[in-house]
Amino acid sequence: MSDYNILSEEKINSICGSIPDIGEMENLRLKVRKRRKTFILISVATIIVMAVIFIALQQSAGNVAVIAAVVVLLGLTIFYFAYISPPLNKLKSRFNQNIIAHYIQSIMPGAQYEPAEYHSLQIYYESLLFMIDVDRHSGANYVHGVFDKTDVSFSYMHTEYKQVSHTKNGTKTTWHTIFRGIFLCADSNKRFAGKTLVLPDTAEKYLGGFGKWLQKKAGNTVGEMVYMEDVRFEKEFVVYSTDPVEARYLITPKIQEQIVNMKKLLKKDLRLSFVNNNVFIAVSRDNIFQLNTALSFTDNKTLRYYMNDIVELLILIHLLDLNIRIWGKE
Repeated sequence: MSDYNILSEEKINSICGSIPDIGEMENLRLKVRKRRKTFILISVATIIVMAVIFIALQQSAGNVAVIAAVVVLLGLTIFYFAYISPPLNKLKSRFNQNIIAHYIQSIMPGAQYEPAEYHSLQIYYESLLFMIDVDRHSGANYVHGVFDKTDVSFSYMHTEYKQVSHTKNGTKTTWHTIFRGIFLCADSNKRFAGKTLVLPDTAEKYLGGFGKWLQKKAGNTVGEMVYMEDVRFEKEFVVYSTDPVEARYLITPKIQEQIVNMKKLLKKDLRLSFVNNNVFIAVSRDNIFQLNTALSFTDNKTLRYYMNDIVELLILIHLLDLNIRIWGKE
């Protein structure tokens, strides 16, 4: 758990200690683990036996050996889905309902949690954080609720664009990731007319002052480059805005410091935008709320481990001071 205390130790213990049906979930977890081990043993034994038979009959088996191998692999696949998938799917469903939904409701009462949903492309495009047309998208774990008076939503998203090339063998389609991580939208509690982006400063990082000069000359599709006071912030991020004066009012020295702290906390690529009275945050990382069957539900460290995903995201709101409404709308 992070050093930023948005939840008291008493609150954390209360949430972790009131998870329903924890014993049943642990039994399901052990059942899945046992069946997986059985499946692995059967699969290895089957493959070894088939390999010995093929070696012994390699001169006369011919196509029969190939057909047999395909049948065996198909049989193992069917066995896996019939033997392991039912308890695993049941465990995932209970995990989402009894643990993740329980955590979210305990921290954000009344919040909406949809494991199979994610942010719309409309919201994604509105942020202006990734100005590349999306050809394919997916996502999961959508959460929408109120945290300390701030309306906030977040979900996992994966957006891609396709590149079509023509080769001597025909048309080739290649998919490229635009963004894969957590996309968060929060009410900024402040009305603003301009559009301001805070992006990773890769040019400054790798090319120093020359890189910054190149960025300024190249420009950006949203506004102009705006220099900030904090030296650490300037080394990590570059700011573009349609209203430089408003950008400096929004991204104060304190907010600059907090954004640097956010990146230090997450240790991931981070970008923000202030658009249409909302703050958008995109964090490049793996999906959240992922079940790990190697971890016991009876271990308190496991329960805290699963809570950490939502706590880290809410810390971002805390660091930006949205929750104390210092930017109260007029």
